[in-house]
Amino acid sequence: MKLQDIKDVLTFASFRPEPDDSNVSWARRFPKRRSLLVNLNRDGVSWRALDRGGAFGEQGSSGGELKDVVGEMAEQWQGLTDDGWCAVSVNHRFVISLETNLTRKKGAEEQIRVNPKAALGSKAERGKRYAVKHNPESNSSALLAVDEEYIKQIESVFNGAGLKVGRICCGVYGMFSDAVDQMIEARADYLKGKHEEPLGKIIVIACCEGSVCIMTSDEDRWLELRSRSGLYSADDLEPAQNIIMPLIENSGTGTQIVFASDQEGAALKNLITSSSTGTFINDISRTDGLWSLLKEK
Repeated sequence: MKLQDIKDVLTFASFRPEPDDSNVSWARRFPKRRSLLVNLNRDGVSWRALDRGGAFGEQGSSGGELKDVVGEMAEQWQGLTDDGWCAVSVNHRFVISLETNLTRKKGAEEQIRVNPKAALGSKAERGKRYAVKHNPESNSSALLAVDEEYIKQIESVFNGAGLKVGRICCGVYGMFSDAVDQMIEARADYLKGKHEEPLGKIIVIACCEGSVCIMTSDEDRWLELRSRSGLYSADDLEPAQNIIMPLIENSGTGTQIVFASDQEGAALKNLITSSSTGTFINDISRTDGLWSLLKEK
């Protein structure tokens, strides 16, 4: 055994996950090391640094094409990290759809990432990468598809600038998935209480950097899902209102809403509140919602 191996055991370093192990949370992969969280939109890039203690640090944003922004910011970003590691969120060139009868065999969620054709069959498209969120009470699932060419482009641009991509995810899908988990947990707790009245309809709304994902459910059934990227801005919420409000109105009085957003999407909650009656909004948004999600997952 080499001296370094002995030191690693004594300091617990040998038990830590490798930096490029995407199955482990970002915070655990980089203990006491600086890294960078980056979000990619259709027309620009935003970022947030993490210090060695895991606290948020410097942040910024820049408009323009991905290659141009990364080329311009590479030196500064390298200075914000210890080894150039970045977690990247994409908020365009994706589709989230509601599917039925997707396989749930052991290991299927991992297989869908590495061999989607084997997991999805005829529903798999060439040139796409996938992630899935299953309804534990029915045969429906939320399916995320992202352009593989775009993911490869991101990796190439970052690597060419001396930066390392440790994770690529879809921000609004991550926020949507987190909100659905909370809805599932709340429904399970409600059913344990043996209430006489059914829980009724629930709508999950996730808003992130101009993108929206909204899903309606009725008891154990997921009914309808819509997602759009680059839909709204802080100065123009009407496009988001046009996709959200019809689903809320069609759900009727007594519908509950689980709402999660970044800071720009917070105004949407006020718009929904003022435009709908007879609905209860459970706002699970957090300060630095997208950045917190990237750090913790």
